[in-house]
Amino acid sequence: MRNLLFFFLSFLICQPLYAGEITSLFITPRASKVGDTLTVIISEFSNASQSAKTDFAKDTKTEAEVEFAENVPALGWNYSSGYKGSGLTQRKGSLNAKLTAEVVEVLPNGNLRIKGEKVVRINQEMQIIHLEGVVRPQDIGPNNTILSTKIAKANITYDGKGPVSEGGKAGIISRLLGWLRIF
Repeated sequence: MRNLLFFFLSFLICQPLYAGEITSLFITPRASKVGDTLTVIISEFSNASQSAKTDFAKDTKTEAEVEFAENVPALGWNYSSGYKGSGLTQRKGSLNAKLTAEVVEVLPNGNLRIKGEKVVRINQEMQIIHLEGVVRPQDIGPNNTILSTKIAKANITYDGKGPVSEGGKAGIISRLLGWLRIF
């Protein structure tokens, strides 16, 4: 009976050996080797603005007086040009999502290179989130999650394919005329 109780308690506290490690049933093991997965909490916000203003003015005046005959008027030339321009660019964006990434390489310094992709299809529209980067093992939380702001060399793309995404793009003829700068 005592041995059975000891076995039961051992089973509850420790899982069987997994790749040479004893892990607890009560703590989620953190990603540490190729093939392990971790949850990335993507919370990105960007805000940028740029403005420019240019004022340019140039005046040139040349006058000459030549006396050939009494009826010949004086020669002169006036030229002026001006330019004013201004521009403003503002861009804002945010992305909030969760996705599971896989460890694809353990770097010599112990950091982990991860890759993940999530495809969500809603009606006929496909939304694709792709992520890759490098994480430090100590930045991985106890529940095997990491914030996207803790990922070095992060490359996060969010794209869509389908009728809604295509409707927001210019048609082929408009793009061709824009490329040729005809209009």
